[in-house]
Amino acid sequence: MKALLMTALICLAFNVSAACPVKRPGELPVLPDGATATKEEMYRAQLAAEKYLLQAQAYMECRVMNRRQHLALAARMEELSRNYDEAVIAFQVRTNIVAEK
Repeated sequence: MKALLMTALICLAFNVSAACPVKRPGELPVLPDGATATKEEMYRAQLAAEKYLLQAQAYMECRVMNRRQHLALAARMEELSRNYDEAVIAFQVRTNIVAEK
């Protein structure tokens, strides 16, 4: 009876993770140095950052992670956002879009 119950629970667990149509996001995208990047490089960085964040958000909405995994992914999303913002500010300062702080 216990074996039958365990088999059913394992199958259920696999079905829950299989129900998420989105893959877990991989490594953070590499962002260029805003102090030296071209406009095209910054645009590609924007697209890569947006893609990662959207994929991560969609994966989080599947609710297939435990609390620790959820918090780790949220921290990675915040890290990417912070790094991208810093690169954009450096790019804008270099290209005189905004004044230095």
